[in-house]
Amino acid sequence: MFAPWRRGWAMAKASWAVLKDQPTLAVFPVISAVAAVLLSLLLLIPAVLGFVTAAGLGASDKGLEAVGFVALFAWYFVCTFAVIFCNAALISCALEKFAGQPTSVRSGFAAAWRRLPQILGWSLLASTVGVLLQLLQSVLREKAGALGDVVTGLGQGVWGVATYFAVPVVVTEGLGPIAAVKRSSALLRKTWGESLTGAAGLNLILFLFLLPIFAIGGLLWASGASGAVVPLVTLCAVYAVVLTVIFTALGSIFRAGVYRYATTGDAPGHMDTDLLQSAFRSR
Repeated sequence: MFAPWRRGWAMAKASWAVLKDQPTLAVFPVISAVAAVLLSLLLLIPAVLGFVTAAGLGASDKGLEAVGFVALFAWYFVCTFAVIFCNAALISCALEKFAGQPTSVRSGFAAAWRRLPQILGWSLLASTVGVLLQLLQSVLREKAGALGDVVTGLGQGVWGVATYFAVPVVVTEGLGPIAAVKRSSALLRKTWGESLTGAAGLNLILFLFLLPIFAIGGLLWASGASGAVVPLVTLCAVYAVVLTVIFTALGSIFRAGVYRYATTGDAPGHMDTDLLQSAFRSR
């Protein structure tokens, strides 16, 4: 019953030890979030112009839907690229740290930049699959209700497991998107099987750390203390952002450690073999 909690806590502690030694790794999730917001704002202008132009030309509802789909895909792509590029830089730094080499934010971005064509290709594939899964979920939800969400959720889970090592593969081995999926799946099958539980463990720990926010919200609602709403909401928002940044970095650090173990058989410092193997469970 408590195995996922213990596993997640052990993973968080091991990854935290690495982050504590190299705190600059937490910069990458911040940069990716800021970049995604800025790119979204830049994309908003041509999207609005596209809608206005199409409407002015008397486009049909289907035409406007097509413009909306293109805008949605473009937004999904630029945000996916920002996240993957920064994640590739973070993983590169973590791998350098595991290898005992000096690392920095600059070296991480330099490594990601060297793989720019591969990262663009992977971002295109990942965003395409993401948009298709969202469209499939909308269609299935209309036709099958909650069952549609279950089916789509299973599809997203399978995709997430199959591509768990995709970013480390892209940044380290320089493979294209299709080859990266195949290599990621092969590493997963070869080493532990196909059922990934590591990410769930870290997400469980993150949820437990976020519980105080829900508790504070419940107390505010019950007490009706309107004067304390703004400062407490601000504090909770900052707390949630900091936690998200830290756990995003922890997840990427652990993924880099698992990838190193999967490809070399060596457990990096702060992470023992049993912990790395427990992140996966064979069928």
